[in-house]
Amino acid sequence: MTDEKNLRQKLADLDAEIAELRRLDGDAQSRRGEDGAQSEGIIENEDLATALTGIAENEAVLDVLLQRRDRLEAQINDLS
Repeated sequence: MTDEKNLRQKLADLDAEIAELRRLDGDAQSRRGEDGAQSEGIIENEDLATALTGIAENEAVLDVLLQRRDRLEAQINDLS
């Protein structure tokens, strides 16, 4: 039972981490099209590349976390 409780705690912690990453990713996605108040609508290539890289990195981390979550759920199901 202790193993299952420990796995469930890890799953809850992972769910919180996934939720936070999704929130941050949503914030980054929403800022993709924003320019500063004084901008003429031109985004510097370097700024765009940095933003896109950050979004891609978040998506990659999210994929890894979701795979880890699936493994934890499988372990819990095996114990039940």
